[in-house]
Amino acid sequence: MKNGYFITFEGGEACGKSTQVKKLKEYISTLKNKDDFLFVREPGGTPLTDKIRRLLLNYEEDKPLPMTELLLFCAARVENIEKCVKPALQQGKVVIADRFYDSTIAYQGMARGIMSAQDILTLTKKIIGPLKPDLTFYLKISPSEAFKRKAKMGEMDRIEKEGLDFHEKVAKGYNFISNIEKERFYCLDATKEPDIIFNEIITVLKEKLPEKFK
Repeated sequence: MKNGYFITFEGGEACGKSTQVKKLKEYISTLKNKDDFLFVREPGGTPLTDKIRRLLLNYEEDKPLPMTELLLFCAARVENIEKCVKPALQQGKVVIADRFYDSTIAYQGMARGIMSAQDILTLTKKIIGPLKPDLTFYLKISPSEAFKRKAKMGEMDRIEKEGLDFHEKVAKGYNFISNIEKERFYCLDATKEPDIIFNEIITVLKEKLPEKFK
């Protein structure tokens, strides 16, 4: 039984998700109780899952099959949960994750079409058990607007390079999971200025966890 609180950040490419996670990490580093928090990302977090991340995002020659991609994400998730997330939650910490199983439903389920979004959710729950986020910040942006942002970026990983149709399906995947687990989702307008979005995030966190965000 977990005693802590599990927060995730989700969204499609160029939504500003990682920017908000970074800003939150910097904010928490100034708190007296900064040790009450743990930041993780998917895939990654352990030596093994960091290797899986490199395989998934930056392969050079041997492109993984769609099912291989799905199973590698699931394998990394199990490692991350058992070795990082669960121990921290059992200690009463607030765990903040840059992506979780919602990403798999959106990318590998809806966009890749490896299996249905519902089947991926079922598979995920069999693999990790009943654990799910207490709160998910979903930075919502249209794929067309995201593509305008991406055009200004430098080098991109293989998923960022997918076409507009792929990312429209990703958005549909997020809409699917946010509708069936709406009690934990907090949608943010990702077209707003980063500081405005961040202030909204902090306001929500202070309301949800006043004892942690004093």
